[in-house]
Amino acid sequence: MTETPETADLIGARKIRERATPLATLDEAFQRYRTPFANQQLIRRIVENTDAADLVGYGSHFRVNRRGGGPALEVHVGYTTGFRSEEDAIRRAGDVERWPSRRFHGAWGVTHPENRARTQTRTAPRRPARPSAPEKPEPICMTCFMVLPSTGICATCDA
Repeated sequence: MTETPETADLIGARKIRERATPLATLDEAFQRYRTPFANQQLIRRIVENTDAADLVGYGSHFRVNRRGGGPALEVHVGYTTGFRSEEDAIRRAGDVERWPSRRFHGAWGVTHPENRARTQTRTAPRRPARPSAPEKPEPICMTCFMVLPSTGICATCDA
């Protein structure tokens, strides 16, 4: 399967339980998820062509639940998934870049005009650097208790 915004987003992603938050309007969703204007036009067209029951926000995306049941459309940063077929994607989104989705068997997704989807793998959180071997105490003259130079001969006592 070729690289899609969805597969790039899934690389290294962990399933996190996200609390569902009802959204009153599509404009509220756009504001909450900082959706670029170019993407708003496409998403608005998709929602208008879908008999939407409600909008529900999650941590990284929002869902457009269908009134008649069936899979919700998931609007992510850079793409939308949950179309029942390629024809469904074309009917709701128009002639945009589309691809088979991994969300469910037969599902399709579309790429938004401004695609900021993750393209790099996530890395594990950085751990604090381990301290190196403990520093050796500097050698000290046993007579005058001054720090010895690198020669190991005390300049104070031998003078």
